[in-house]
Amino acid sequence: MSIESPKRLIPGWVWAALTVVVIALVVVLFFTDRRKTPDTSFEYDLSSYTQIDPKEVIFKEAGRIPLNVANPSAMAIGPDGKIYVGGENAVIVLNDEGKELARYAVKGTPGCLAAIPDGKLLAGMKNHIEVLDAQGSSVATWQDLGEHAWLTSIAVNDQNVYAADAGNRIVLRYDLNGTLQTRIGAADTARNIPGLVVPSAFLDVAFDPMDALWVVNPGKHGLENYRANGDLVSSWYRMGMDLPGFCGCCNPTHIAFRSDGTLVTVEKGLNRVKLYAPDTSLLGVVAPPEGLLAPGSATMSCDLEPPVRDLAVDAKDRVLVLNNPKHVILVFEKIPNREGEAPAKP
Repeated sequence: MSIESPKRLIPGWVWAALTVVVIALVVVLFFTDRRKTPDTSFEYDLSSYTQIDPKEVIFKEAGRIPLNVANPSAMAIGPDGKIYVGGENAVIVLNDEGKELARYAVKGTPGCLAAIPDGKLLAGMKNHIEVLDAQGSSVATWQDLGEHAWLTSIAVNDQNVYAADAGNRIVLRYDLNGTLQTRIGAADTARNIPGLVVPSAFLDVAFDPMDALWVVNPGKHGLENYRANGDLVSSWYRMGMDLPGFCGCCNPTHIAFRSDGTLVTVEKGLNRVKLYAPDTSLLGVVAPPEGLLAPGSATMSCDLEPPVRDLAVDAKDRVLVLNNPKHVILVFEKIPNREGEAPAKP
């Protein structure tokens, strides 16, 4: 038979007293803490990047088009100059002055839009493309791209439809009837393709005036030029917080080309719109952060839903910026005799 040794118990009043002493010490330390403020070298100050010299701004806001649609999320300009804006359960059609011409009902919120030459409209829903006729009726639904799909951009020419799927980190080339032809942008060392790095739901595609396809590689902070068969032709990347660079995890978020070959880009985080020459040099700023944000907003934000939701260039070479917080399309025009013209063609 074993004999248990008696347990030594600490009286409850001792525990209570210790607790009071600890609390008292915490209070004293809190109110007597006299540590110095960290040196300025330790401060996270981004004001130098959000404040842009007015001399760098080469466009001016020339107008605003109010949007009578909930949660404006996508924009496209048709061959006839009509402006299409997608929002919650609707697509509205506007003329170039902003007058509403029509309204189409859709199920959900399109993430991207594109008008095809035969007058139909492609609405990129989260995991598929919906085809609407000129009256706004759904006439076709293209293949379901799966639960991970997230369509964020569509570019169309007279033969092909290119759809950017940020969720699956790929660009899909379809014919105009919706038959898949090529998958573009997957890593392929044999073809010297680095692969699209897409940390968040931002992946854009656009054609330049020579009908060359450009794909944003947001995680690499630049653009890549591809042929229809998926071959990589060229690329350029520019990471940096300074004005010529692209900052953050994934920029630029949107691109569009003007008729002279200059490139318009949008960034989130620092929230700025810029213009680049065909040789990739920075020409200037289209819109600084304060021109894009709602009153009282921080000049820099890493919000997953930045103020600029889409970008387009119309036939007049005006830059159209779809601004969700302000519920408008901001229209920017080049300031005459201001720096930033594209270099003359040889």
